[in-house]
Parts: sequence; structure tokens; C-alpha cells
Amino acid sequence: MYLYALTASLLIILPINKLYLHQKYKYHLNKSFFITDNYKDFKSKFLNTINNFVFDGKLIKESRNTIKSFNIDNLKLNIKRFKKPNFFNKIIYTFFRSTKAQRSFDYAKKLIELGIATPIPVFYYNKFKSGLIYQSFYCSENVDYDYDMEFVFENKQLINRDQLLKEFTIFTHNLHENGIMFLDHSRSNTLIKKNNNGYTFYLIDLNRMKFKSLTLKERLKNFKRLKMDDEVLKKVSEYYEDLIKIDKQLIFKSIKKYSENFENNRSFRKRLKLFFRI
Repeated sequence: MYLYALTASLLIILPINKLYLHQKYKYHLNKSFFITDNYKDFKSKFLNTINNFVFDGKLIKESRNTIKSFNIDNLKLNIKRFKKPNFFNKIIYTFFRSTKAQRSFDYAKKLIELGIATPIPVFYYNKFKSGLIYQSFYCSENVDYDYDMEFVFENKQLINRDQLLKEFTIFTHNLHENGIMFLDHSRSNTLIKKNNNGYTFYLIDLNRMKFKSLTLKERLKNFKRLKMDDEVLKKVSEYYEDLIKIDKQLIFKSIKKYSENFENNRSFRKRLKLFFRI
């Protein structure tokens, strides 16, 4: 079986194993626009917002992806525009894999089903050009949070810091117990909101996740992106010891090793990119 992908300038013929195609990838074209039921009446306004994304909204973050906040009929929403994929990824996202926007939407719904807090998903939108995915957008409700974990890690004078570190450790353990491997488990991707019962932790930047039963090694490796200094890591190791009944020294040494390896590998990749740009 062959999959024929027609673009504006050429015909691409991709050999596909039929059984592998349907069972492994569940082949389908990405839906262009999907809205949560509660927001169906806003479809035309959402489309108008997407079409005017460059000109409207308040900029929150602009790097590889762009995030803006919008107020639509008193709804405070955040919309993330993902970087345009290269040609190869356009093929992948069109025929084989959900876009980052769609995955963010689907994973948000999955997290909420599992009792994990994340901004409520509103819609995703995939823009096509010449028959291929060209750009994608993900929209969620805004969360008026008090801190992110970056702030907690960096502010040693924060009065409730130890309590937040403990609750963050419990939150991470809860992710693992629910079979959630959050591949971008970094400082800035967990938001914290005060409430009457304490704190609620929200996950953001959701497009890279796996849902599976996690080994101890995978659980400890999942802390590697947090850039914890020894003081914080010792506290986290103590809190984690109470949760998984493993010696805190083993936890400390393992997370430290995985963190150092991760940072070394990332530094090497950066140097390599700079070398080939010369």
C-alpha cells in the first residue's frame, strides 16, 4: 500500500504497511477545528481571533512558540501559536501524528479526567496550506496563579517555601501514580494557585506526555529538568522517601546523576549546533 501526499509542487509517495498504519498510527487527517462543547457558540469569534492573532491580544511569551492572552466577551483566554513545522514534520502531522495543538488539547482533557489540574482546554485549530498542516493553535482558559515553581526554587526567603516544595513533590508523585510521564517537567511548567485548602498545582505546556506504568528509574529521571541545587534536592529527596519508601540518599544520588547527565547532554547539543552554524 502507498500513501500519496499531494503538495503544491510535487507528489510524495510513501510506502505504508496497512496493518501498521491502522493499528499503530490510527491514520486520519487532523481535524482543523475542535471546540469544547461549552464554547461552541464562540466559534466565529475564535476564528476571528486566530485570523488576527498577529495584531491582537497581549503578548505573554515569544520564543519558539508565541503565547498571547485575549479577552473575548469577558472570557480570559490564552492562545498558543506553535512554530511552523518544517516540510518533513508537515507530512508527519498531516498523515501520521496529531499536531502539538491537538495533543495539548487531548492531554489536557486526559489530565482532568485523572484529577490533575491544568487550565481548561477550549479549542485547538490546525491551519492547512497546499493540503498539509501549516500552523496550529491551542487555546485554554486563563489561570490567575500566584507562583510558578521557578519562583519557588529561586526564592529562598519565601516563607512557605518548604511547604511548597513538599506539596510539589507529592504532586509529582501523584502524576507518576496515575501513569503520567510529563516529558517537559520543568520549573516553569507547573503553576501554583492559593486556595482555601492550601495550594493547587497546574500543569502547562502539555504536548509532550506519555501515559504508562512508570518504573522507579523513570520516576527519578523525571526530576532531571528541574535544575535543583543540593539544598532543594535534599529536601525533595526526604519528602520523596516518605512517599515511595526508598532511602533518601539513593534518591538524592540518582536524581543528581540524571540531572547532571541531562545538562551535560544539552550543553553538548548546543555546542554542536553552534559548530555547524559556523
